[in-house]
Amino acid sequence: MHTQYRARWISRRRLEELRRSGRQRQGVVIDYYNGYLIVEPVGSDLGDGPILSPETADYELRPVWCLVPKAKLKEARRLLGLEAESMNGELVGAG
Repeated sequence: MHTQYRARWISRRRLEELRRSGRQRQGVVIDYYNGYLIVEPVGSDLGDGPILSPETADYELRPVWCLVPKAKLKEARRLLGLEAESMNGELVGAG
């Protein structure tokens, strides 16, 4: 499925710039355990870091890694066309 959004890393400095300008509302900012991710419209260049592949985004955008409410995480995954059902917090091989 082709999506018009993508996930990418964003630096704290860039995030603050977006907050001051009000542009961060164009995407969904995810507080990640070691930084920030943004789900942004393609072409907006809100983020300033590497773009995540759909497979990487599916892995990274899970409750075990993200420090945001589940509703916000579900919205980010929906914009990317990722299944909400695969959002469980279990790691492969855990148990």
